[in-house]
Amino acid sequence: MRINTTEHITSIAKQSQATKAPKRAADGFHNLLSQELELQSKSATEAMLPPGTRSIAFDPRLNAEQKDVAPAAVDPKKVADDLEGILNQWEKYSTQISSQGTPDLKGAFGTLKELAHNLATLKQTAPSLKADFPELDDVRNELEVMTVTEQFKINRGDYLV
Repeated sequence: MRINTTEHITSIAKQSQATKAPKRAADGFHNLLSQELELQSKSATEAMLPPGTRSIAFDPRLNAEQKDVAPAAVDPKKVADDLEGILNQWEKYSTQISSQGTPDLKGAFGTLKELAHNLATLKQTAPSLKADFPELDDVRNELEVMTVTEQFKINRGDYLV
């Protein structure tokens, strides 16, 4: 039996040419559709702007400049003040837990929730704290670990009489 490879190669080439043509048409349609959608979104955003103003979202020069802007620097005084407020809340928590007789667990749990919220807010407002001021970041991390540990202890029932 003799196999003629040139026939197979020509049939494969014809099949590949037939499949390439629709892709080109689809690419052209895709490009046209994306251009139309971009024009519509641009005109819709410009319609929302007051007359005489331009949208800066579609100006590529302005977008390139925005990428080069450095993030706002962390103010160590503000972070230290926030940490001092959190430490004051820890003092309040410790008096609620160690009160003579029966501890105020409901109030202590509320204080812990407040502590967790304040620590999360501090973490969001100063994301570069570890790079800029590692000592303050260590204090924040320790307070966060203590807060989670105490929440776990209250939930477990360690302070029940």
